[in-house]
Amino acid sequence: MKSDSSIFKSLFFLCLFLCCFSLLSQSVHASEKVRIGYYEDGDYMSRNDEGNYVGFNFEYLQQIAKYTGWDYEIVDANSFTSAYDMLISGEIDMLPALYYTKERAEDLLFPDSAMCNIYSTLNLRCDDTRYDYEDFSSFNGMKVGVIRDSVDAANFKAYCKSNNIKVDTIPYDETQALLKALDDRTLDAIAITHLGKSSTYRSIAQFSPEPIYMAVSKNRPDLLGKLNSTLNRIKLRDPYYDIKLYQKYFSVSTTQEPVFTPSEKEFIQDTAPINVVYSSNQSPLSYLDTAAGKFSGVVADLFTMISNTTGLRFTYIPEENYKDALDAVKDGSAEIIASVANDYLWAAQNQLSTTSYFLRAPVAMISANRKTSSPVLALSDGFFLSESISADNQDKEILYYDSAEECFQALARGDADITYSNTYIAEHLLSDPRYEPFSIVTMTNYSDEISLGISSSSDPRLFSILDKVLQYTSNDMINELVLKNSLNSHSVNWRDLLYQYPVQTMSIIFLVFILVISVFSYILITKSRNHRQIEKIMYLDDLTNIWNLNKFRLEAEKILSIPGNRTYAFIYADINQFKTINDTFGFAEGDQLLRNFANILRENIREGECCARVSADQFVLMLRYENWTQMTERTKSIDHQMNDLLIAENKTYRLIIIFGVYLLQDTDPLDVSLMLDLANYARRSAKITHKSLTIKYDENMRQEELQERKLANVMHAALENNEFIPYFQPKYNMADHSIIGSEALVRWIDTKKEIQYPGSFIPFFEKNGFIVEIDLCIYTNVCRIIRSWIDQGLEVKPVSCNFSRLHFRNEDFPQTLCRIADQFQVPHEYLELEITESVVMENKERVLDYLGRLKKLNFLISIDDFGSGYSSLGMLQYLTVDVIKLDRSFLQEGIAKKRMRTIIQGIINIIHGLNISIICEGVENEEQAEMLMEMGCHRAQGFYYARPMPLEEFEHLIKENH
Repeated sequence: MKSDSSIFKSLFFLCLFLCCFSLLSQSVHASEKVRIGYYEDGDYMSRNDEGNYVGFNFEYLQQIAKYTGWDYEIVDANSFTSAYDMLISGEIDMLPALYYTKERAEDLLFPDSAMCNIYSTLNLRCDDTRYDYEDFSSFNGMKVGVIRDSVDAANFKAYCKSNNIKVDTIPYDETQALLKALDDRTLDAIAITHLGKSSTYRSIAQFSPEPIYMAVSKNRPDLLGKLNSTLNRIKLRDPYYDIKLYQKYFSVSTTQEPVFTPSEKEFIQDTAPINVVYSSNQSPLSYLDTAAGKFSGVVADLFTMISNTTGLRFTYIPEENYKDALDAVKDGSAEIIASVANDYLWAAQNQLSTTSYFLRAPVAMISANRKTSSPVLALSDGFFLSESISADNQDKEILYYDSAEECFQALARGDADITYSNTYIAEHLLSDPRYEPFSIVTMTNYSDEISLGISSSSDPRLFSILDKVLQYTSNDMINELVLKNSLNSHSVNWRDLLYQYPVQTMSIIFLVFILVISVFSYILITKSRNHRQIEKIMYLDDLTNIWNLNKFRLEAEKILSIPGNRTYAFIYADINQFKTINDTFGFAEGDQLLRNFANILRENIREGECCARVSADQFVLMLRYENWTQMTERTKSIDHQMNDLLIAENKTYRLIIIFGVYLLQDTDPLDVSLMLDLANYARRSAKITHKSLTIKYDENMRQEELQERKLANVMHAALENNEFIPYFQPKYNMADHSIIGSEALVRWIDTKKEIQYPGSFIPFFEKNGFIVEIDLCIYTNVCRIIRSWIDQGLEVKPVSCNFSRLHFRNEDFPQTLCRIADQFQVPHEYLELEITESVVMENKERVLDYLGRLKKLNFLISIDDFGSGYSSLGMLQYLTVDVIKLDRSFLQEGIAKKRMRTIIQGIINIIHGLNISIICEGVENEEQAEMLMEMGCHRAQGFYYARPMPLEEFEHLIKENH
């Protein structure tokens, strides 16, 4: 017994020792250090803002460490080349994401299982549109960067050779330097392993898909066995681990877009809308929205995205029965079926080519929870999933229905006990309270991989385009579409509420009924009052309390819509000096004046007539028309009544009222706005006057307006087509007939090559403001031409350009002229800016300020039309100008007359005394030239010397003169 006891004790302590040794061994094993090589490599491995190591490689390493207990020491190698050399020399133990080659296998250890498969890409900057996808001929001559001695570089070299591409390959030692060279345009492209989800580049080629490995130093063979066994355990525990990790880091970024070949682009450009058939009852994936009458759901949104990305157009055909949808593709009624299972045998049977799947949905079994020994299955007819389940349940009774919803209804009626569906459709249907008693179980042995199905007889480019777009459609984007449509797909209705909450729902309905009765009673009481308030806001002018323009239009159209009721005149009335009254006597006085005028108009309106205030001091009327005498008597009466009122109130001013009248014609359309525009046109045609006027729109005005509309319709296109060009009229020294400069004058040469002279369009352009564009167009052309003269070595004399008064409303005008001249590198002293004296007199202080700024910029300033009626000789003391141009009116009124000669002589003497150059325009004969020279004016411009001429003629002239 003692001997047995001793043996037992010995055995016990031996076991205890072995357990302790085992635990010690595990402890040592758990703390084993493994040195990992690191270099910056985007989504493969990098460091985040907190300094943590992140990326595909490190997440894979952490998964390995869960099983091995390895403690990693990260060694920063700065570049791939350096890291690779350190792995060979044994300075590090492992380097992740390495391609296998026979040469590398001589220096390194590779495990049996790869981390994943990855491919190489040829990447461009996103803004570089010179190259299309696999457009090999355009690749020739590219400068392409690669990582020195990398497998990528070797793969790219082979790719170029097989596709007969000749490029300039430039090696780099590290990835960041390579990417920087692409960003700063040193390189046209880079050939590198797929950069991952965060890539901001555009791929124009993908090639050489190969596995990448966790490579081990030959100095650490002990690690290889542990690594192999661990990789096997990871794949046995989770066969899809590497796929999920790949999708997390290497799926396409939402910032990337597919790139198409020239042939694919041609297909997109030329193809007609493509028929797409879809199942109309697979909500939320694919369904017909009956309210909107359109294709809706996840797949519909996907097709919208495809259309926006590619430019392809689609026509959608709904089918309730999925078999009918498949038949539509077979018989050619459609080229695409919107969602099919990703099974190649099933696709071939249905004459389809299937794209990569864009959505992988788990499959659920839905049960009505009835106890039965032989449950009846309800399946959707025509689907691959139904065929798979049917094959696995041949011993059961199976009923087929057109949709998953009909299957659910069969369970609710008791016709079937179990149905199957992907979880997205199942969860949507289970949100219906009728199916609340059903139970749902996710099946691990089935999945529904949803693709697009393209007819096998379709152009192969269609498949290529769609598959490429899906490749560039990220999982995140698909998840967004699923979430959006899952939230929106089921709307709760009264039937659902009654089914779930009958007592509560009926109580709410009763309370709502009481509330509606109360609100309706309140509305009846207040409706009339509110209606009056709304009508006042909408239709009455708040100052004068007469109608506004909106109400006027409505009432006028109502009156004129009565058959035979067309004998009317539209009148546009304006108080001429209203602004002066406002400025002199104040706004209160002005407001009272408008109220008085509105009251007088209202008193003069008869039955079937109307009036309104448009804005400020402008009013409109629609009066019955008998004859012109009767019409003018009525407008005079309004004028007299208004001025009589002012006299009665002892006002010191009187009003001048302009009435523009348009007489309605039987053939005119019922367009009140047009009639008012025509009446307003007549009003605006009135010249400055000292008395009230009534002006009728006539044929001359109509022709003038038609011409202006014609000009307005074509002026922008004419400017874009460069139809406005400068003609040049030389300026001469009359003493020796030498050219001292020129004036650029606009000519409009239309598409028929007909010349339109300034008098036919400049007045209208002054009126509508387009003259600003014309002036700058001519000025820009002049700068371009002077630049050409300088480059040709021609002697350049100043060229004057005309500028409208409207430019002086733009604070940036001097800088604009400076910017354009500097763009063509034209010295400012070659540019003479011409403005008329009337512009100076209209806004003296502002214009003088602008002229001073322009002089500081070294531009020459010229005052045109001096002496045409506005100028004051006293103004000359303020003008910082270089040239005064005497108006042609001095010559036309007779330079031979002694009195006129005395005036001209005096002006010339004053201008010379101010050290300003003087030139006389409009010189038409030798007598005028000689008299001007006798008076001391030696510069002239006019038909006697030369008419305005095209550029070619002028250049020929200056070459001869030189």
